[in-house]
Amino acid sequence: MIYDSTLEWDAVYDVIVVGFGGAGAGAARFAADNNAHVLLIDAAPEGHEGGNTRYAGGAFAWSDNFEDLREYYKQTYYPFKYDPKDLDAFVNNVLKMKEYSQNYFGIEAQYTGRRPKGEYPEYKHAETMRSQSMTPGMYNGGFWKLLRKKVYERLDKIDVWFESPAQHLIQDPNTKTILGVQIKHKGINRNVAAKNGVVLACGGFENNQDMVQNFLGQGSLAPIGTLYNQGKGIDLAVEAGARLWHMSNYDSHGFSLREGVPREKFAYMINWKNLFNGSIFVAGDDGTRYYREDEEDRHGYKYNHGNWIMPPNQNHPHIIMDQRQFEQLVNDDSDKAEQIKSLITYAVKAETIAELADKIAAPKLAEAVSDFNFLVNEKKRDMFLNRKIETMRAFGAGPYYAIPICHNILHTHGGARRNENCEVLDMENNVIPHLYEAGELGDIFATKYVGANSIADLLISGKIAGENAAWPKRKMAEVDVFTGASENPDLKTDAHASSTDFEAGPNQGIGISENGINDVPIVVRVTMSGDKISQIETLQEKETPYLGGKAIPVLTNEMIEKQTTEVDAISGASTTSAAFKEAVNQAIKNVERQ
Repeated sequence: MIYDSTLEWDAVYDVIVVGFGGAGAGAARFAADNNAHVLLIDAAPEGHEGGNTRYAGGAFAWSDNFEDLREYYKQTYYPFKYDPKDLDAFVNNVLKMKEYSQNYFGIEAQYTGRRPKGEYPEYKHAETMRSQSMTPGMYNGGFWKLLRKKVYERLDKIDVWFESPAQHLIQDPNTKTILGVQIKHKGINRNVAAKNGVVLACGGFENNQDMVQNFLGQGSLAPIGTLYNQGKGIDLAVEAGARLWHMSNYDSHGFSLREGVPREKFAYMINWKNLFNGSIFVAGDDGTRYYREDEEDRHGYKYNHGNWIMPPNQNHPHIIMDQRQFEQLVNDDSDKAEQIKSLITYAVKAETIAELADKIAAPKLAEAVSDFNFLVNEKKRDMFLNRKIETMRAFGAGPYYAIPICHNILHTHGGARRNENCEVLDMENNVIPHLYEAGELGDIFATKYVGANSIADLLISGKIAGENAAWPKRKMAEVDVFTGASENPDLKTDAHASSTDFEAGPNQGIGISENGINDVPIVVRVTMSGDKISQIETLQEKETPYLGGKAIPVLTNEMIEKQTTEVDAISGASTTSAAFKEAVNQAIKNVERQ
């Protein structure tokens, strides 16, 4: 925490939003709509901002019955406590989500049809929990691009700093009012004042192993969202004297490969019915089974004697199978075939179960296989874990295989406790003046997670936090020492509303496509020699380095060699390929002939 009566400010804004993810984008947008001059910062470089929203499906919760929906949520909290005012405010806003979509995005949300009774159909009034979507398709980045676009339409009121992590909050020691944020921008710590409020929207702590161990009590979890959620919001909240809540709650999504594969290449396996059907099971650290493999994933929560809990993770689990099962997966022709074939290339092979047990350090593996076969041969039931017996086949002849996997972590829920106005509370549950919070950092979910609700929450809390932070507060004398440092070019925004500020000379044209895999447009410059393409320059792109980034040079060479843009898309980078072609075609049309 920083405060010094002689402090000089490098810049001054009405509102500072820490974190350019979904909640931060919303907070900045709605603060700007309430006439605030906003600074939006993110630790990630441009093209990698977006937090977990970048990887989200994009569906948001919706209902039309307050009483039924509140009762449903109360059951998901059990046996944890909840704040009635916070929950009522959230429920009221969920009921308005269809109108939210129309009013603030001009889009008529569509019913997704997924899980018609929500994630917990056993609960009373489960049918009231529905989900809607503003964008077609799922997990394609469309929802994030939509939120980001609303920020970029307001760059007259919003400055964006990338690669600019918050270092500390600046707080008055007497009134506890948050005065601003110390930000590391272009390698220099800058003290930036916020006249009206600071919004913490910097995500959870999935990528902070110390916090994962201390708060979640888990030893080995693989993050499948953004790499930039490292718990800084927790540190900032603690500095300000905030009370923390929901620190033990997190979501999972099945398993990932444990090692030896790029994180982006193989995200996670979830509800693959064809994977867990046959002579195959998941073994824990000692080789024994520890959860029902064919159970539908509920963001990691598993059935446990009438409740659903997050099982203690194993440190080095494996998928175990025999030769027949291995061949079955090699020949898989389902929609998961490509991923399954990639998965099995990482298998450890052994001629016997005993040899496999030694290789993977699982001393009870032989016992687990014997028990598995007993259940199948007796044709009774899986009295250990209640897997459907028809999905189980006795292990036959070897060789045998083990694929190293680990539990995932999607996102955490812990953070500073906040009230229905998204104001952060201190240890006595008093408001810390001028400090707000939005998104997964300190959301209202104490235990479990209901699909589509984090998206609803980020939309709701982002709007509430942004509007309240923008509300004019009393003038602070501390801000008046500002010396005009905002004229410093190093403190200007990193974001630009348009990518048209690229130069084109004689016989050159600029082409732009916003349809790549990333939200930063692909910009190319094409030089023509008569009717021939003599040069294609990529002036801007933030495509995925290992796919799209590698595809663009290949496409460039092929287009020049074949003198046409009608070249084959690069396998695995079809979206980038199509967008690059679009940009080049547009550039050719824009060539000014000399």
